[in-house]
Amino acid sequence: MAELPDATLHRLNTEILAAHGWPPFGGMFDMIEEWPAGLPTKIGVYVFLIGGDKPITYPVGESSIVYFGKAEQQRGVRGRVGQHRGTITRGPREHMPGYPAHEWLMARGGFCMYSLVPDRDPNRPLSHSASWVEHELIRTFQQLHRTRPVGNGTAA
Repeated sequence: MAELPDATLHRLNTEILAAHGWPPFGGMFDMIEEWPAGLPTKIGVYVFLIGGDKPITYPVGESSIVYFGKAEQQRGVRGRVGQHRGTITRGPREHMPGYPAHEWLMARGGFCMYSLVPDRDPNRPLSHSASWVEHELIRTFQQLHRTRPVGNGTAA
């Protein structure tokens, strides 16, 4: 497996994705500087990681993870990440703050990685839902760091 930029991401690859038959997060690209021509239109989940040398300090530990999302619509990962990227590359707006994940990425730059839904297994239908996997990623992150990623809202 390739070296991951974040220890939490490595654990989530093992404990959530691999444990439920999903491929590990991969396809990393810079959210501002790159737009991969081959970004898939398949259903999946994705993660945004902030750039810079310093990760975010959470109540327990640190992580570069700022947001988990799911892509279930017609254009899959390409369509959903493209919507986020459009907001991020337009930059901050003085009169209206953006979503926390967008604000972090606008301020420090960052990266996206994704995992595509595996071929359907009729014996494991729930674990092959992007919504279910996104929920499990957020829940496990919250158990590890005692809060959700800053871009996914608070646990209050």
